[in-house]
Amino acid sequence: MKNEQKQLLVKELYEKYPYPSREFTSKEDLKYFVKWITKIFDEDTHYWNEKEVLELGCGTGELACGLALVGAKVTAIDLSSNSIKKAKDLSQKFKIENKVNFLEKNILKIKENEFGKKFDVVLALGSLHHTINAKKAFELGTNQLKENGIVIIGLYNKYSRLRHRLKRIVIRVLAGEDIEKRINIGEKLFGSNGKRIHSADKYGQVHESYHSISEITNWFRKEKITFLASKPKFSTPRVDELNWLINKKEAFFVMVGKKEHNPTKK
Repeated sequence: MKNEQKQLLVKELYEKYPYPSREFTSKEDLKYFVKWITKIFDEDTHYWNEKEVLELGCGTGELACGLALVGAKVTAIDLSSNSIKKAKDLSQKFKIENKVNFLEKNILKIKENEFGKKFDVVLALGSLHHTINAKKAFELGTNQLKENGIVIIGLYNKYSRLRHRLKRIVIRVLAGEDIEKRINIGEKLFGSNGKRIHSADKYGQVHESYHSISEITNWFRKEKITFLASKPKFSTPRVDELNWLINKKEAFFVMVGKKEHNPTKK
C-alpha cells in the first residue's frame, strides 16, 4: 500500500472515531495530563503561563484545553475534521475558545512560516507514529521552535510494543485494511474495554511506526536538540527497553529536549 493511501486510511479512522474523546466534567480533569507531562521535566503547571505552545496531532483537544487553562497560548492541529470539531466543542464547554486555536491540518504539510511565529514548546504525544513519515514530522515540528524552546514527543517503542505488533500482524492477515473488520476481529481475539472508539485506535489503525530511544536521541542530535528528560527514565537504552517489554508496560515513551541556542544566527 502506498503511503498516500495509508494516510487517507488514518484520516478515515479518526473521522469516524475521533480519539480519545474523553468525557471530562471539570477543569481539574483537563489539567490532569498537563500535570503528568510537566512532571516529566521537573516543572509545575506555572511553567506554562504565557508560553506559546504548538500541539501536533491534538485529537479531540483535551491536552490543548488543559494547557489553555493553565495559561498557555495554544495552537493545536489535527488531520481529522471531526476531531477538531470535538476539540472546539470542548473549548466552548469550558469557555476557553479564545485561548486555544484549533486547526485542521496535516503535520507533514506544515510550511516554514505556517503560523507566522515560533513557539516556546512543541508537543506531539501519540501522533507522529501515525504519520507516514515520523522523522520528517519531527523535523517540521522542531523547525517551529524558538531557540531554547522545548520539544516533547511521545512514541510507540520499537521493543516494548512487540506484543501488540504481533497482534496487528494477525489482524492484518485476517482483515486486511478493512477498518471495521479489523476492529471486530481485534475485539474478538484480544478483548475490549467496551468502548468502540478505543478499540478503533487499538485495532483499526492501519499504520503506526515504532521507535527506539537511540533513534530519537539521533533525531535530537541532528536537529540540535539537547536531551532533558524522559518517561520512563532510562540509563542503558536497549536494556531498559527490553525490561519494559518483559514487564508488559511502557510501550509508549516520552522524550523531552531543548533546542540549542545558536549564537551565530542573526
